[in-house]
Amino acid sequence: MPKYADWVSLSKVELAFPCVLGVSEWERRESQTLELELAMNLDLDDAAGGDLRRSVDYAAALDHVQFIAQHGRWLLLESMAAAMARFILAPPAEGERRAQVRCVVVRLRKPDVFGGRAVPSVEIQREASWYEARELPPQTTAPARVEIIQETRQTGAYRIHLAPAVSWSVPTGTKLQMISGRILVDGEEMRARSVLPERDGLISTPDEVSASLLAVRQPPLGR
Repeated sequence: MPKYADWVSLSKVELAFPCVLGVSEWERRESQTLELELAMNLDLDDAAGGDLRRSVDYAAALDHVQFIAQHGRWLLLESMAAAMARFILAPPAEGERRAQVRCVVVRLRKPDVFGGRAVPSVEIQREASWYEARELPPQTTAPARVEIIQETRQTGAYRIHLAPAVSWSVPTGTKLQMISGRILVDGEEMRARSVLPERDGLISTPDEVSASLLAVRQPPLGR
């Protein structure tokens, strides 16, 4: 059980977009609505003084879990829920203005799949000790450090970490969203929570500024 009874929650979230979620043929070609509830446990005494770095940015959390859902090709709610939970429980990236989440609850429902006869759902609760730091071999990803969030045979979710003043070649088929820091794309500066335009080519970090990004790709980078 969590040490503290403090929770930051997002409820009644409806995510409607073209996505692949499910094993049936129609689910692979038609958009559907997902319902999400997300609860994050941490000690909110530290945040009571008004410092966001002692709490969580729930708007950013919502943007990131929606990005995972929208751009992945998750066949199962279980896979999507695990990817969301691992991302939320990951240690804050350099420059990310949030505290470490100690426990997370992810609830996902597909309200329309059975035409009202039943609502399939998944609920998982995980503590920070469940999070496992795994990285792809550096010789295949340099100069980026690529942390695995979740991989299936169809898709993968990752955190990409870039040091200052480096350029990295984005693998084909990779969707990217900023977590923290700054990135230069064709001379345009991208900041936290920006979704990078689809591209195959180099992205760069400015001098003295690192960056962390959320990445989703199919097929997975590690396979």
